Amino acid sequence: MNELPPRVRELISTPTREDIFKIIDSQQDGFTFQDVFSALKNKGVNVSITSVQNLLKALSYRGYLKDYPLKKTKTAGRSTIHYKKNNS
Repeated sequence: MNELPPRVRELISTPTREDIFKIIDSQQDGFTFQDVFSALKNKGVNVSITSVQNLLKALSYRGYLKDYPLKKTKTAGRSTIHYKKNNS
């Protein structure tokens, strides 16, 4: 995790955020909030919806993730945003 930029590394400040980040970082292709939340639950990680959503938003804001609304006619929400790691 030391190879991450400081602006991203400082977000991984708790064991819960570290668990969430590991799932996000392991994604090979695009994913949604639900994909991350389900993967955490399947691994037995006790995490709140808000914790996952907040970290996804923070990583997107800091440029680690790019987000793409899946439906243009609907207000963006947890189930309508597709995330992808920003490789630039």
